[in-house]
Amino acid sequence: SIAYLQLGVPQYRISQMVKYGGNVLDAYGWVNVVSPSGLPVRGIVGITADPMMFLAVNCVDVAKSEEFYAKLGFVRQEYPYARLNKGQGQFEPPQPPKSVYVAPSPNSMGILLLQNKNRKKAIVPNPVLRTLNVVYAPSEGDTGNNDSSPAVSLDPVVVDPSSVPISFIPVDYLEKEIKVTALPMPSN
Repeated sequence: SIAYLQLGVPQYRISQMVKYGGNVLDAYGWVNVVSPSGLPVRGIVGITADPMMFLAVNCVDVAKSEEFYAKLGFVRQEYPYARLNKGQGQFEPPQPPKSVYVAPSPNSMGILLLQNKNRKKAIVPNPVLRTLNVVYAPSEGDTGNNDSSPAVSLDPVVVDPSSVPISFIPVDYLEKEIKVTALPMPSN
C-alpha cells in the first residue's frame, strides 16, 4: 500500500544511487528509485530542501482514509512542493488527481492519500514498512519513555483502512534513537 516516500533534496547523483544498490526506475526531472530495502522513493531536486516531504499511500477509499487520519490529528494541508513553480514545470510533478494531502500541521511531514487506480484489484501492503510511526509530544505529566515509564513498543497499535500498520512513538524516544544511531560528525 506504500506508493513511495517523497524527498526534496538539494542534488542527487543517479550513479551513487546505483552504486549503493538502488534500482532506478526512471529519471526525468525527478528520480523514482527503489531503495536496496525495497522502499520506493521519489527524489526531487528543489529550492526548498525538505528531506522527507511525505509518504504516499495507495488507498482503497481516499475519503475513508482521510476520515481515519483526521481522528489521529491529520488534516488537509496545502500540497508540499520542493520548487517555486509548484509542479508547473518539468522538474517536479503536480499533485496527483483525486489525491488528498494530510498532515498534523503545515510544517510537518504528512501523508499523500492516493486513490487506488484499479479499484477491483486489492491493495497489497508493502512488506518493507513494518509500521508507520507517528511521533508525538506526550501530554504534560507524561514524559513518554523515561526510566519510570514502560518501554516503548514499536508494534502497530492500529491499522488504517488500506492496511498500513501504525504505531505511536514519543518524541523523546525518537531523539534518543537518533543520538544512538547517528553517524559521528567528521572532524575538520
